Amino acid sequence: MEQKILDLFENVLSRKVEFNDELIESGILDSITAVDVVLEVQAEFGCMIPPTDVATVLKTPATLAGWIEENA
Repeated sequence: MEQKILDLFENVLSRKVEFNDELIESGILDSITAVDVVLEVQAEFGCMIPPTDVATVLKTPATLAGWIEENA
């Protein structure tokens, strides 16, 4: 799961990130790329991140992985 999540971010962001990188706080992820990640998660894992939870779920690749495991 970890590598799948990292690959997803690399595809969307065109750069590598680490599993525990702070994505929003560090500016790696902005509102446009966050939407792209949400769409990729929906296509890849079949689950939709609620708009009210995006900032929390996409805090790090690790938080996204945990959320997918609970919601897929």
